[in-house]
Amino acid sequence: MGTYHFHGNIEGPGVYGDHGVINIGRQEGEPEAARALRLAAELAQRLRTEGAAQERIDAAADLTGELERAGQEQRPPEPGRVRRCLETVTLGLAAGSATLALAQELGRLLGG
Repeated sequence: MGTYHFHGNIEGPGVYGDHGVINIGRQEGEPEAARALRLAAELAQRLRTEGAAQERIDAAADLTGELERAGQEQRPPEPGRVRRCLETVTLGLAAGSATLALAQELGRLLGG
């Protein structure tokens, strides 16, 4: 059995990763908008690969399209559309799955 030697404050909340943030697929210096678009495309690809329901795949494609349009028009993505897309995508995904983690990271990144 292994032991861990911890010589810090154990009274406060745990902080793990980069100052308490777990970054999924973060590339150094990547703008948030570009990162969100890349993660949305990866999410759509994962859903297709996993054989997800067409409704979820369509929602991921809609999210990717909204992010692309927002970038072209130099505006923030429409929050209601982002939220609806992510809700549709995450419906029924297994807890702890990589696809769910990716969708949750997108939600955090986009504020949805």
